Amino acid sequence: MRARVALFLTLTAFGAQAQTLWRLDSLVATWPVRAALEEARHSSRPGVIRAMDTRDIYRKLRAAVPELPVFADSLVARLVDELGEPRREDLRALLGIAEEYYPLIDGELTRHGLPRDLRYLPLALSAMNTLHGNSEGGGGLWSLTYPVAMRYGLSVSADLDERRDPRLCTMAAMRYLKDLHARYADWPMTVAAFACGPANLTRARQRTSGSSDLRMLYPHFTSGSRDVLPMWMAMTYLATHAEQLGIALIHVRPFEPADTIRAPQELRLTALAVALGIPKERLQALNPVLFGDRVPAFHALLLPAGERSRYTALTDSVQHLQQWLAEAERKASEPGEDAVAKGPEGREAVYYRVRSGDYLGRIAQRFGVKVSQLKTWNRMKSDHIDVGEELVIWVTPAHRTRFEKEKEKSEEGDEPVNQNAPKTDEASVKAPAQRKAAEAAKTETSKEESGFTWYTVRKGDSLYVIAKRYPGVDADSLMRVNRIGPGIRPGQRIKVPVKP
Repeated sequence: MRARVALFLTLTAFGAQAQTLWRLDSLVATWPVRAALEEARHSSRPGVIRAMDTRDIYRKLRAAVPELPVFADSLVARLVDELGEPRREDLRALLGIAEEYYPLIDGELTRHGLPRDLRYLPLALSAMNTLHGNSEGGGGLWSLTYPVAMRYGLSVSADLDERRDPRLCTMAAMRYLKDLHARYADWPMTVAAFACGPANLTRARQRTSGSSDLRMLYPHFTSGSRDVLPMWMAMTYLATHAEQLGIALIHVRPFEPADTIRAPQELRLTALAVALGIPKERLQALNPVLFGDRVPAFHALLLPAGERSRYTALTDSVQHLQQWLAEAERKASEPGEDAVAKGPEGREAVYYRVRSGDYLGRIAQRFGVKVSQLKTWNRMKSDHIDVGEELVIWVTPAHRTRFEKEKEKSEEGDEPVNQNAPKTDEASVKAPAQRKAAEAAKTETSKEESGFTWYTVRKGDSLYVIAKRYPGVDADSLMRVNRIGPGIRPGQRIKVPVKP
């Protein structure tokens, strides 16, 4: 069994390593961290980056956190190398923002009589990002799922998500940890259940003959949770040995002085950002509990200090902007050839299929767009992406031409990995929704010679629901064949094995 697990880790380590860092990518995209990194780039001088010391990580972890379970394997060592060298600046910012939250976390840990070293767990769960969300349904600093959040008194709705409130989220997380420890009476099992879910833990233990060794268990977790425990070990090692490793923290201010307003009518962050000339990302950082663009009436909304008077003077402008936005959204939702042919800012659509090792930051850099734009165009609630997933990207004509040339080169060999949109003449351009609908009509009824059929996910689908439509297929086989976790989205295409 140990040999099989070791082989599995060797084969998946590199792909898992890239996918694991999507949480850090999400943190780096937030307003406070971007500002801190920009300031650090202007003020710092070039220097030599010290290589990471990955020798005897287990012994050092054991000495640093004696109250909690630790382990070290090849994936942990690779993550330490990646974070400590190529992603060093991002790590410095992550550890810097963690320092701002430690007093809150330490106080709650002490109040509940829990080990202080649990303070490092959110580094792996969310990268200390209050806006965090993942494909498993987790959100906030402690990545609490919806059922757990509701059970411990947090409010989660279409507009507001109290998991994003650092204080409320931490208070709920401490109570959950304490209850889990009372249930398992064992810290390895408690941490695994908290980080990856009790159902995940039960299934993994069944598959490992009741093992309680975290190294044996985590490869059997679902894909969205499989990387959490190795990342926790790597982050704990880096956080507890930052000084010895020459990692100087970058100070990040997650909070800033602010004014509070309570409008008697619904507001939109987009309209406020335009009217007041404030980046929307800054407003989102000030108001992490807001889940989307809508601000409910009478909700306490924070604006940068000194902006309350400007808002009062520009109230009418904000309302006019909101009406214009609502009308523009209504027109955009109506079918029409003009809307189809004209992309945002004159851009043209390409369709990119995610490859092993991809993450949103890398894809955005390749096509000259922002991560936030990728998430908007593809209606994504988190930065997590799966291998094989198709993304629509609106690019400049120059980027599209370059993409087409790369595609032509790939076509000289095997079947191309990615597909681009048709050229933008009036007769051939299709919007993403129309293109995917056309593909669905063709692919859902046709079987490939290789023993698979393609299925396009519809609204309300789950892997369990899809599997029931095909004899001899279950949700686990769909995840295995498509190399995905249980989280799927409408419009996503998945392979379904069929009997000849």
